Amino acid sequence: MTRKPYTGGPLNALNGRAGISAPGNSVSVSGLIKAHGPRSAAELERLIAEHVPGNCACGIISQGSIQDFGRNLFAAQKEHWGEYRFSLTECIQWEYDLFVLQMLKGNMMEDKCKQALAANLSDQFQVCYASKYVDEEMRVDLEVLFNGDAIAGIQVKPESFNKVRPGIKTFNERANVNYGKPVFYATYNYETELFNEMSLLVERIRKIASARGLNYDKRVDTKTSHK
Repeated sequence: MTRKPYTGGPLNALNGRAGISAPGNSVSVSGLIKAHGPRSAAELERLIAEHVPGNCACGIISQGSIQDFGRNLFAAQKEHWGEYRFSLTECIQWEYDLFVLQMLKGNMMEDKCKQALAANLSDQFQVCYASKYVDEEMRVDLEVLFNGDAIAGIQVKPESFNKVRPGIKTFNERANVNYGKPVFYATYNYETELFNEMSLLVERIRKIASARGLNYDKRVDTKTSHK
């Protein structure tokens, strides 16, 4: 990835208000990545466009191409602002950064988080990807299982998430409540791709198993946590 995607600013607020990237108005990019494993930004962009008819065996339907989403964002300016502050090219670029660059990075970091947790927890724990429903409706990327039973959820976010508008955090937190189990946030530095406080996250997961009396055998959990 050659540059950091820009998905903030006024267009971010407009995109949210207009619901352009809402699941029903766009596409499950995380689902596409998991189903098809694109290896480049160009391949992911092509997959988004190709899934508009909804004929793929993966079952994912796209409501448009990146260009379509950009056109929707451009048109939303007139409705919500009464004027056009950004060009069509800028709007398409913004949606490209959101759906392609940011999602590729996010998916890669979910993989890294999954691997880091598995490396630092005993074999009594399993870390798996959340289902499409749990991911989209409860804002949980990974699920932590103990002897096959889910005990916690993990949301993987860049550390910039700590600076987003309170409304976005509240939306995620409310969705997390529906999961019915603790949901922890694994934040990472975008440039270094290192997770913040991974050792603390691992310890919290271990404590949940102990607190629930799930026959957590500390003698077999000898792996060392890494920050």
